[in-house]
Amino acid sequence: MKLIAGLTCLLATPAVAQFDCVLNDRSCVANCAQTEVRFDIDEAQFADPQDPNDPPRRQVTMVTQNNATFAATAIMMPHGVRGFHEDAGELGSRLMIVQADGAARLTLQPDNVTLVGQCTQQR
Repeated sequence: MKLIAGLTCLLATPAVAQFDCVLNDRSCVANCAQTEVRFDIDEAQFADPQDPNDPPRRQVTMVTQNNATFAATAIMMPHGVRGFHEDAGELGSRLMIVQADGAARLTLQPDNVTLVGQCTQQR
């Protein structure tokens, strides 16, 4: 009986997807600097509330972009699309979208820079 309970707990562990991405400025043609981005998506954060009267919850992910670490709002859309959005007010924003095949796009504002590349996902 204890074995069954232990296996049930193990299987009920929330799914956390880890993304490791390498991106380049899409307008760069030679000697392009790479930007590394790492973030996690905890799918348990997207579960429906137990009580419909509960206030909305913010889904958060910690992102590392090269040497900077910041909190962002996690994005989880149908068909395996994942990402994050960070709004820093007047300083700008970052929007990262990763397709199910790993193709990634990071838009940086107000610089109007788009980085593209590939992400690998691990669970």
